[in-house]
Amino acid sequence: MHMSGFMLSALALTGCGEDLKLTVTPVKNVESVQVTDLNQLDVYCQTGICQFDVTANQRANITVNMHYSGSRAFEKIEGVSVTGKLGSSVVMVDENTFTLDISGEPEPSKLLVVDYYR
Repeated sequence: MHMSGFMLSALALTGCGEDLKLTVTPVKNVESVQVTDLNQLDVYCQTGICQFDVTANQRANITVNMHYSGSRAFEKIEGVSVTGKLGSSVVMVDENTFTLDISGEPEPSKLLVVDYYR
């Protein structure tokens, strides 16, 4: 079985503990992912519907910004579905941004994000 895509890992300093390590693995329709701040991700998804997995080496709250391209953000997120521990922690910040808690366990949080105007 061939799986296309990529995995992104990022390190961030977090207080007196060990460094935070986020790993993002695209599952479907993710063009790219960029880490723009310590706990912040920009996810690029041209179709308006995408799936990706996120893991961290420790519990963390992350912010996810959704984009179609570098010049166009999602217009209004219709839904964010999270499977995994702390999945109910999703909080919408604005039309294209949400936050969620990541458990820090090896099992990934599986995210499905859908834009209303896709």
